[in-house]
Amino acid sequence: MDIDALERKIVRVESALILLTMVAIAVADAWVGPDRSLGPLYLVPLSYSALTHRGWTTFALVLLCLVLRQLFGPLEETRDPWGNFVRDLGIAAIFVATVGYLHRLGRQRKEFFTLARAQRDELSHEIEVAGEVQRRLLESNQGAQVELDFHAWADPLKAVGGDYYDFWSGDDGRRIVVVADVAGKGLPAALLMPALRIAVRSTVARHQDAARIVHEVNQSLYQTTEPSSFATLFFASLDLEGGSLTYVNAGHLPGLLVDGAGEVRWLSGGGTPVGLVPEAPYESHTLAHAPDDLLVLYTDGIWEAENEAGEEFGRDRLAHAVLGVRERPTPEVVAAIRDEWTRFRGDVEPTDDTTVIALRRATPS
Repeated sequence: MDIDALERKIVRVESALILLTMVAIAVADAWVGPDRSLGPLYLVPLSYSALTHRGWTTFALVLLCLVLRQLFGPLEETRDPWGNFVRDLGIAAIFVATVGYLHRLGRQRKEFFTLARAQRDELSHEIEVAGEVQRRLLESNQGAQVELDFHAWADPLKAVGGDYYDFWSGDDGRRIVVVADVAGKGLPAALLMPALRIAVRSTVARHQDAARIVHEVNQSLYQTTEPSSFATLFFASLDLEGGSLTYVNAGHLPGLLVDGAGEVRWLSGGGTPVGLVPEAPYESHTLAHAPDDLLVLYTDGIWEAENEAGEEFGRDRLAHAVLGVRERPTPEVVAAIRDEWTRFRGDVEPTDDTTVIALRRATPS
């Protein structure tokens, strides 16, 4: 049975029950005698009719109820039966009009929430699709590199997030690594992430100087986005032939560099988040990058995660997790950080998007 046929059947059953209820009240009204009246009980089937049937149907039932009341349940002999009839008609009309108005409000309320749920489900589906597109976009950055061992893990707090990482080879042979954390969470932050990616890649194609690249990215975001749209960013350029690493830190948490001997170095350098101040100065730093040096970059979802005691995960725990597996392949390095981060939090849920990447030069054969 289809929905329309089922609806018609329900209406017929409801109509029959309303009429049977009215007949039962009329019979009971006749039984109690002329000194009493069960007339107010007619409001029960009339109320139900006003809520479920058309207005003219309910009005016809009002007239029928008044006739039944006059025939079977007059309270007393009166010299003005038509006066009582008109009075009862007015009272019933006011009552039915009120119930009918409430019925219309109820139907509008139902339609509103039906529409709201449909729009919510549609938006939820679109966000899921956007999240899948974002995930594939980030995972596409993990392409095979013969000279490098690279792995990344990103876990958005919601279906989509504002963390961004990128890894690719420049036209001049440089290896570019970028990690950024867009201000905010969820969809607003996720919408800025592709714009940041385009700005970084297009600027790298035009320039080689790391500080100038970040400076132009900053101006591009400032000119094309709202004042509240900005991002912390860590930009690194790796010269494999020269054995050097050049980086710019634009308000991001310091990168972690562990050399082959296990010495830890934090790559800070300050700087203003991109998109916040139009003429913010940026400074590049260059250091030697030997084979097997391990570079770990991340977002504040790792560093600032708290446990049940309110303690932050912090730099010491991060360094300890990395040092324990510093000689292992980068997927195991990232997994070790993730496991230590998860154990530290316990039952406390994450409060921010989380990203970790690890990069190591392969040992020459």
